[in-house]
Amino acid sequence: MRKTSTSYIHFVLSAILLLCGSLAAIAQQEWSNTQYLFNLYDVNSAYAGNHNTGSFALRHRSQWIGMEGAPVSQQLSFHTPSGDQLGWGIKLNHERIGARDQQFVRLTGSWKLRFEEGTLSLGLAGGIIRHGVNADKLTALDQGDIQLQQMNNNVITPVADFSAFFNTKRFYIGVDCGRINRSKINYSNNSLARLYFNSALVAGYMKRIGQSNMLQLSGLMKYSEGKLWQSEINLLYLHNNKYWIGAGYRIQCCFQLFAAINLTDHFRFGLSYDVAGKAMKGFHDGSAEVFLGYTMQTRSGKSVRYF
Repeated sequence: MRKTSTSYIHFVLSAILLLCGSLAAIAQQEWSNTQYLFNLYDVNSAYAGNHNTGSFALRHRSQWIGMEGAPVSQQLSFHTPSGDQLGWGIKLNHERIGARDQQFVRLTGSWKLRFEEGTLSLGLAGGIIRHGVNADKLTALDQGDIQLQQMNNNVITPVADFSAFFNTKRFYIGVDCGRINRSKINYSNNSLARLYFNSALVAGYMKRIGQSNMLQLSGLMKYSEGKLWQSEINLLYLHNNKYWIGAGYRIQCCFQLFAAINLTDHFRFGLSYDVAGKAMKGFHDGSAEVFLGYTMQTRSGKSVRYF
């Protein structure tokens, strides 16, 4: 096992954070999950293989319920270790927002450096995004708009991501830099659309209370184009190693409530609800999310995961 000082690890993480911070000035948000805590691979590709066994996660999210054209998304992911230092995974996403329909496929590889203080994981991901637009759902001011007439219904765009994740038994911090290739999206012959950088910082800390109870505090920050940002803080309580209950606050947006149960040592089921904030009250009925996770059996026969 390789060992190094804490200062070296901090230097590596700080360099990555500064890199993603510079990209954040022109970032674009691409996902929003309330129950990201239950499988951090979905928000940070470098996490691939950290469960020390194969792990599946399935999510469905209905954003802004009751609003016409509101986002609806599904995500299926799988990741697993490959030897002591490598991990790999795959993410499949589907998202519908108004007239736009997108499918994502990403393959991920991670490399893990084992230190005395914890593990530093570095990840690379690559894949494609299929963009679809249903022009029949668009209301054009000019019915003869040539841009709409020339619009391609299906466009394939390559995508590349870079991420890093550091964890001990009780603490974790990770940064994910997405769409670093900035590929063009050729909706039409004269299309100016392209992929924008997006970045996300996630961190958390766990504290055991008694023999089978635990508190987990976590935070997530995402950047959007125009130097806009979105951040949230969450507190989870685990009772008897089986029942999860928690709440959170997404700044300038909404309060979050969620609960989950470890059905077995391998299956976890979770529900969450985002209460509509004051600015959006009356326009929608909040947002709901369903999570189902399955972690395969380890050599010890059990696989209860805390993060």
